[in-house]
Amino acid sequence: MAVLSPLCQLKGGCMGCCGHSFTSAIHIRQAINDNTKEFQERKPKTETEFLSFRDCYEAMDLHHGVCRNLVQEKGCFHCPLHPARHNDKDLRINHCDVDYLCPTARSFATWDKKRQDHFLQFIEKQDVDNVTYSIKMDNGEMLKEFTAKDI
Repeated sequence: MAVLSPLCQLKGGCMGCCGHSFTSAIHIRQAINDNTKEFQERKPKTETEFLSFRDCYEAMDLHHGVCRNLVQEKGCFHCPLHPARHNDKDLRINHCDVDYLCPTARSFATWDKKRQDHFLQFIEKQDVDNVTYSIKMDNGEMLKEFTAKDI
């Protein structure tokens, strides 16, 4: 069963769990643009077509550290294999680590509601795009900034 966090959908979506060893923000954006173009060219409609798109590359064949299945739609990151797009069927299974949560999301899950709400408000006040948000969530920088102010 995939784990979820409300943090994953903020600021246009977090892609911190969709790769590792990320390069520069410019290269990350280029990789996502390339993925999106390939996805749009393939236009998958059926489960078989989505799985074919998924399996074009090995799971760890990352592009500038980014999963090749991560695409952008209307300015937001999303995974076309996510169960939310397939009536709760998770097409990421056997390809992605569906149980991964970044250290920030794992910490967030242990907090009481009041502290979680403060962190969500803190995030909303940040003037960052979705790539910067993702990097800062994945590397723990956003959590460190909040913790420094939360003391």
